[in-house]
Amino acid sequence: MSYWYIAHNDELLLDLDDYMRPTKNGCPWGEAFFRRRLRNAMAAGKLNVREVWLVNSMSDHHYHAFIRLKKEMSKFSPKYGAERRRLGPENIERLVWQLHLGSDLYRGRADLMRLARGIYGPSLLIHKEMIPGFYRAPDAACSCKEKHDTVKQFELGESACKTWKYYRGQTPWELFGPSRKEAERFIPLPTGRVPLELIMKVEVEK
Repeated sequence: MSYWYIAHNDELLLDLDDYMRPTKNGCPWGEAFFRRRLRNAMAAGKLNVREVWLVNSMSDHHYHAFIRLKKEMSKFSPKYGAERRRLGPENIERLVWQLHLGSDLYRGRADLMRLARGIYGPSLLIHKEMIPGFYRAPDAACSCKEKHDTVKQFELGESACKTWKYYRGQTPWELFGPSRKEAERFIPLPTGRVPLELIMKVEVEK
């Protein structure tokens, strides 16, 4: 089984990859970009946190963090009226906080693009098991036992996981365009006006 947790308005959901890799000064990445930034935001009164959960993800040395807030994000800014809240500033605010606190950059960019396109549940985390003692139930579940690889799911077409199709039915290249996997030679760019043909140039590494 796979259990899907969709971000609620009083939650931040972070995907913390390679949590223990060292930063330039040797401090673990998770310590510098997650705990310290969260601590500083709380100390400054920018985030009113009720509780924090750190949970192993499906990959080794990777973690998911759930930050439960005391108030919904939309209520942090009293100047926002009902119309502004209806347009979703709390979603933008949540996604920016998640990036600031160290969540995976690609996931964060994809979440922002999904929000810009009005796709429901732009931010979510998936677990193989229900989180023991967690404060709420998952929002959805599916029978999949393996990680939902976007490319593989897309290739399955109508046989793809229905839950995946509902919440995540877009490929990376539909969001940002395809990326080349082959090794390429470095092409330096000049300062000043950069010729577009230089941007588009591909030289395969031999």
